[in-house]
Amino acid sequence: MKRSCLGILGALAALFTPTLAFAQTEVHVVNWYEVLLGEFLKLVLPRATEAEVLHYAEFWSPVAASIFTVFVIALLAYCSGIARIRPEKLSDEEILPPARFGVVAFWEMCWSVVASTLSSTIGEREWSRFVPVLGGIFFVMIVSSLLGIIPGFHPSTSSMSFTFAAACLVFIYFNYYGLKEAGWHYITHMAGPVLWMAPLMFLIELVSLFARPVSLSLRIFGNISGDHIVFSIFSGLAKDLSVPFLPIPAVFLGFGTFVACLQAFIFMTLSAVYIKLALESKPHHH
Repeated sequence: MKRSCLGILGALAALFTPTLAFAQTEVHVVNWYEVLLGEFLKLVLPRATEAEVLHYAEFWSPVAASIFTVFVIALLAYCSGIARIRPEKLSDEEILPPARFGVVAFWEMCWSVVASTLSSTIGEREWSRFVPVLGGIFFVMIVSSLLGIIPGFHPSTSSMSFTFAAACLVFIYFNYYGLKEAGWHYITHMAGPVLWMAPLMFLIELVSLFARPVSLSLRIFGNISGDHIVFSIFSGLAKDLSVPFLPIPAVFLGFGTFVACLQAFIFMTLSAVYIKLALESKPHHH
């Protein structure tokens, strides 16, 4: 009973504490990446004007966010001990999930999602060789988006340049495996089986192929940046109304967490689907 009451109080504190902060200040609109880069650029470029410093800081902030995301992922991997795990040497008790949710449980849950999704999408025989790239993309996306929940840390996924670069990486990756597995047939199969419709079908398939990285990048960029815009608007309204206990901004924090996890999962799943389609273009001999 005592533990349940403490859990309820903790949930209420988690709900209302961010609301009190965001209703009184506009701390969430501050981009600490830009602030720190601006201070660094003032030191290395003493002759640069204030406008030039702001421009450079804004331009390079997605890069700083990406580097910081990779650092956080490496730190989580080290703290969880996942890099040192050898499954064949673990006992039955060590294989069981931890009793309490923490860094280790979060890391294991993410890996189980990656493994089950890739296994069911690509196939049980092929999925393991795509885990390093698709699993890495999933962790970068989810950690980057979740960092945006912290006030002052804008996620790199809210930058179109970052999401499009990730989508282009996936585009090159699945096309490489398509050409590697199917060879020239990977290109000719886009013309379809009917010869007289081949030019039209090839054009349609080519447009569809190049639309994949655009749709991948726009989907996660639009959802993550839209979530932050909506959160900033409602935070500003709560401040203007002078109602510090209004829980609307905190509700959007929870919604933003859900969106971050969902969009990272969708990005990885669609990438796996594209790889599956590329592998299936290989001619089958009966």
